[in-house]
Amino acid sequence: MRGSSVARKIGGPWLVAAAKSAIAALVAWWLADRVVGSPQSFLAPYTALFMIGVTVRASGTAALRQVGVVVAGVTVAAAAVVALPPVAALAASVAVGTAVGRLRVFAPDGMWVAITALLVLLYGSAMDETVVMFRVADVALGALVGVCVNALVLPPEYLSEARDLVVERSRGQAQLLRDLARVVKDGKQVQWELRTDLWALFKASGVTAALDRGKDSLRGNIRRKGWARVGGERIYRPVATALDRTLISLAAVVVGVEALSRKADASQAGLRADVADLLDTVADALDELGYDPARHHSPYAQMMNLHLPEAMRLSDVVRADLDDAGSDAEAISAIVVAIDTVNATLYGLGHERAPTQ
Repeated sequence: MRGSSVARKIGGPWLVAAAKSAIAALVAWWLADRVVGSPQSFLAPYTALFMIGVTVRASGTAALRQVGVVVAGVTVAAAAVVALPPVAALAASVAVGTAVGRLRVFAPDGMWVAITALLVLLYGSAMDETVVMFRVADVALGALVGVCVNALVLPPEYLSEARDLVVERSRGQAQLLRDLARVVKDGKQVQWELRTDLWALFKASGVTAALDRGKDSLRGNIRRKGWARVGGERIYRPVATALDRTLISLAAVVVGVEALSRKADASQAGLRADVADLLDTVADALDELGYDPARHHSPYAQMMNLHLPEAMRLSDVVRADLDDAGSDAEAISAIVVAIDTVNATLYGLGHERAPTQ
């Protein structure tokens, strides 16, 4: 589960993106300047850079959009020059280009329709077919080079990030439960510290959302076959759903522990110790979710055979003593109900995984 992507091994995604950008820019400029002989060869590397760093599918869409934007811009400029005097043509091309650029098909690059029309008019090349064709060709060439480099040289894939997020989230939620157990056991009074830790987990990207992004990044990606051999994003979907669901239940646990921490009842030390043990045991179960199901034949075996049965036993022990819990009864009851929900979610995950083990 601790394995990293190729990009991380050679210095990080930013280094890969920088190298790919340099390659794309150099190749696009060389083709436009030395092979095609374009007088506006700078447009090719300029366009190529827009294709780098996004998913393969997104770069292909962006390439078509960039070419469409330029064609629309020069068309608007040419029509304005034919129909209007210079000043009016300038104003009309910007106005019409802005309106055309607001069409959904050009989003989010629609502003370049008006900009292209404006530049063509200011350069005085709106009616120069050769210059206009070179402009379109340079943009198309740059877009093509950018797409090819992006798709063939370590194409971006975000499923590795989603996989790593599973580990991070499972450890984070387990640590939160251990901190909660410590508060219950020590009788320490807390105010907002626990909610701050909980909020930090909520602010992090949802695991299921990260998997969706990872799945999308593999469309048209040559690295898709490698992921397909281990099950792709589908193999992580159950654990991602479980982590997102248990996080909601942990919020209820935090509220219950906060309420319990405001009271100091020495007579309930034994019951509070059982509650703390319950939280620690479920934390151990959550830690198990960090095992990569693509690399472990039975990733949740200990969770199913050891941690969750023990958590159920401790839950029954705590419930049996609630009648004598006094002022602690309400807070402890809320904690146990939330923890039972977590246990049920984890049991469901274990049973869902069982047939493929």
